[in-house]
Amino acid sequence: MNSDDVVAKRVSPILWLVAGGVCISFSPIFIKLADVSPDIAGFYRLTFSGLSLLAVLCLRGDMQRLPRGPVLLLVASGCFLAVDFMCWHRSIHLVGPGFSTLLGNFQVFFTALFAWLLFREKVTRMFVVAVLMALCGLAFITGLDWTVLSVGVRSGIVFGLLSAVGYSAYLLFLKESMKGNLASGMNVMLVVSISGAIVLGVVGLATGASFAIPDGRSLLALLGVGVLSTTVGWSIISSAVRYVPATVAGLVLLLQPALAFVWDVLIFDRPTGGAEIFGILLILSAIYLGSYRP
Repeated sequence: MNSDDVVAKRVSPILWLVAGGVCISFSPIFIKLADVSPDIAGFYRLTFSGLSLLAVLCLRGDMQRLPRGPVLLLVASGCFLAVDFMCWHRSIHLVGPGFSTLLGNFQVFFTALFAWLLFREKVTRMFVVAVLMALCGLAFITGLDWTVLSVGVRSGIVFGLLSAVGYSAYLLFLKESMKGNLASGMNVMLVVSISGAIVLGVVGLATGASFAIPDGRSLLALLGVGVLSTTVGWSIISSAVRYVPATVAGLVLLLQPALAFVWDVLIFDRPTGGAEIFGILLILSAIYLGSYRP
């Protein structure tokens, strides 16, 4: 029985979606714990994800041959996912797993902006309100005076927002590749993982980064982010989301940035005051409103 059947027949889709949200919420924690460079962390993340996807597809006998057109779009999608990881992983080390994950979820706004520019999709008043709410939330977390922030924090915020741009481009190419493409989600993500891993591997070689995994903790963290957060988490979500109304799915998936902040506080003792908590809640509300579709 495949994961779709499990969702449909044995497990509540919402509980399944919650489980997926919990899995992916640990991804920035794993990256923080892995003692390798941001690009190499992304390389191993996608490599371990690709290997685990390949193993599952071979065991299920579900390998599919994709048409050339969708494959090219998926390769482009994987390249933008690599850019997302390069920026996001840097942001994680500079401003912490929780804040960087909130910034990465600004992809909701960039995706809508690109969809409006490229496809003339309508921008609603609710979306404009959501953008203003997100900016206000960001101000509560960082303060209104940008100049008082350290260079590292400013760089971390910029990298976090750039990761959101990269992720939105990844989603748009992924969406285009799925038009008329009947391949399973796992086959699609296998192509994305392989192409993204190649890009990050080339970047690592070009920059002279070390591919050595220094210790057991780093290996477990990279396996965790590649297999648990990426392969398992997103497989569960892609299976469950089709059985849940879009508004409910969007609300449940806010667990990822919310829990990432909780783990950051609990594991890394991140200091968090009242103004910052209010800013976090404001941004989470804005992300939900920005992703809302009737």
